[in-house]
Amino acid sequence: MLHQKLMVVDTKWLTVGTTNFDNRSFALNEESNVCIYDNRLAEEMERVFVDDLSACTRVELEAWKKRSITTRAQGWGAAFLKEQS
Repeated sequence: MLHQKLMVVDTKWLTVGTTNFDNRSFALNEESNVCIYDNRLAEEMERVFVDDLSACTRVELEAWKKRSITTRAQGWGAAFLKEQS
């Protein structure tokens, strides 16, 4: 399963694709991105991102450390299942 990533730079250009920005992705993994220089599209993608932030909940480190054992187990289970795909 491929996970798409989007990055907008200075509301001028954007890149969409599967590449992580690390040496392994660039050198070894057969991943690819498309880079687009289009102010309107870059601005729209940035607007979508900012809109998405309004539906997010910020998690502070102290709250993360205090999560319940059930929540921790669910996270472990989800991480284990993710690796199976």
